[in-house]
Amino acid sequence: MCGIAGATGKDSQALVDRMLDALKHRGPDGAGTHTIGDITLGSVVLKLTGNVKQPISNIGALTYNGEIYNFHEIAREINFKSDSDSETLFNLIETKSLESAIKKIDGDYAFASASEDKLRLVRDPVGVKPLYYAISVNRFAFASEKKALQTIGMEDIFTLKPGHLLTYSGSSITMEKVSGFRKGEKITDERRAAIAILEAIKRAAEKRMYKPCAIAFSGGIDSALLAALCPQAQLYSVGMAGSHDILQTRYAAGLLGISDNLHLHELTPDEVESAIPEVIKALGSSDPLAVSIALPLYIVSRNAHHDGIRVIMSGQGADELFAGYRRYESMNREELDYALWNDIQDIAVNNLERDDAVTMANSVELRVPFLDMEIVELALGIAPELKVHNGIRKYILRMAASGILPPELAMKDKKAAQYSSGIYSALRKLAKKNGFKGERFVARYLGKIGEGII
Repeated sequence: MCGIAGATGKDSQALVDRMLDALKHRGPDGAGTHTIGDITLGSVVLKLTGNVKQPISNIGALTYNGEIYNFHEIAREINFKSDSDSETLFNLIETKSLESAIKKIDGDYAFASASEDKLRLVRDPVGVKPLYYAISVNRFAFASEKKALQTIGMEDIFTLKPGHLLTYSGSSITMEKVSGFRKGEKITDERRAAIAILEAIKRAAEKRMYKPCAIAFSGGIDSALLAALCPQAQLYSVGMAGSHDILQTRYAAGLLGISDNLHLHELTPDEVESAIPEVIKALGSSDPLAVSIALPLYIVSRNAHHDGIRVIMSGQGADELFAGYRRYESMNREELDYALWNDIQDIAVNNLERDDAVTMANSVELRVPFLDMEIVELALGIAPELKVHNGIRKYILRMAASGILPPELAMKDKKAAQYSSGIYSALRKLAKKNGFKGERFVARYLGKIGEGII
């Protein structure tokens, strides 16, 4: 896991150096650059697998951010010995092709591959790892975060869409979709669906386990299921004193018999106030909804980082796959099927880029087992009436979890994180304390803090 950047032109080395300085929180374990032709690639590295320096180069060059979970199998297949997923990916591209590599890799990734006259950017099918690019009259640049591009004066910044390949050559850009997900086999049988879901989640969590590992824990079904499957993981939770999350996480950890693993942080208003500028800086936004959702995860990952944790898992994606939001309740089966398909297509821009920004601000990699491709395609094939059943949202996921979770957790209602943690209420009180009143007073309060930061 790391931060990547690159630029074209005679001054590309200097530009990449400046972008890497803006991304250094993403990679505290080292930085490197490589120039090929008039293209410079750069990387700051958070070491998790292997000890290979980036960018990697031979005939071409590669800078890579992410995790490829099947790289050991790929290395054996191509008769290549390595303990590094980035080195294995580079060798696969060099000996086969970039297109064939994309078809083989199973993981969450964003990378750039360069040759003398061509630069290609790739992002994983769901969009777990972010990648942005910008183009001007005489320059093309890319980076893991928008603010890195802003530091070199790039203004028109775009998001590379999940599953897409961008090719920059001869001052022109071409774009094509090279990976994606489709609906799996249609499943209408409840028992069959529940068994398949649980087995797929077990595999997804196992491949994402890293020692020491942690879980962003709210005590709801999604994080409780991950905790039950990974009982050695440390559980990190935050909330305002007396909030739902403070009470629920203690209760849930006790039911699971893993209270000793729980790291519970009761926040004070002063702590929230001091964290707001950092969250706004990480997000590049002062939007109240984004800040209130991101702030608990920011503090969770900061606490985990202080304890030496480099990887944290979350239940992100379960609501979009299994119909966890209240708005799904009133939909008929066709409407629900359509809404879930669209929501998973948009989850990168709606949720994943936000979550990546605040966890990586603390040099912690976020892993999202529910967005494993096997689970995504399986869930999309499950009949909508098994997702919202007799008014119960996430019904089939609850049935899948009922074999290993106590009913009090398997059937627990979902509550929005910004409210269950008490964070949004705290923001309202802070806005009033600082003299903001009237229409959109929280937005105006956060906007004032964001002036000069964004």
